[in-house]
Amino acid sequence: MWAFRQRQADLSEEQARGLAELFQQIPELEFVYHYRWGVTEVFDEAQDGEEAASRLEDYRELASYQGEEGEALLAFFRTYDEHRDGILAYFDARKTSGVVEGINNKARVITKRCYGIKSVQTLWNRLCLDINCAWQAACHAIQRIKELTNIIRHKFLEVYT
Repeated sequence: MWAFRQRQADLSEEQARGLAELFQQIPELEFVYHYRWGVTEVFDEAQDGEEAASRLEDYRELASYQGEEGEALLAFFRTYDEHRDGILAYFDARKTSGVVEGINNKARVITKRCYGIKSVQTLWNRLCLDINCAWQAACHAIQRIKELTNIIRHKFLEVYT
């Protein structure tokens, strides 16, 4: 299954053979595999929204001829139809909301992991740490350690000098 998750160009010879064997055992997967990477190619290579829309329509038509496998693949096009303008806007600047979605996902995980914590500040600190803002907490901690070190040094010098 690992080979099924990778592009054909990225497979070793052994993985390519394993993938071919998988397709012999479950022939329906071959269409799904190539279809998936074909749609991915549209997002990787289309120069603008118009070209992407045209190529995606070709894939919609291809899926419509595939029976049950095609029905499952057409679910993508239901989402595409609902959010067509937003999806095609990706091709203008190649920007996604992936970062925001990632932060939202981390926030959901943290709230589940920290069940019972009622302090908003504690939850916020956990989110900051989890989204690679640990340096802010570390800088504060380092500053506090320096302050404590100076206090200890001062007390030490008072006692022993």
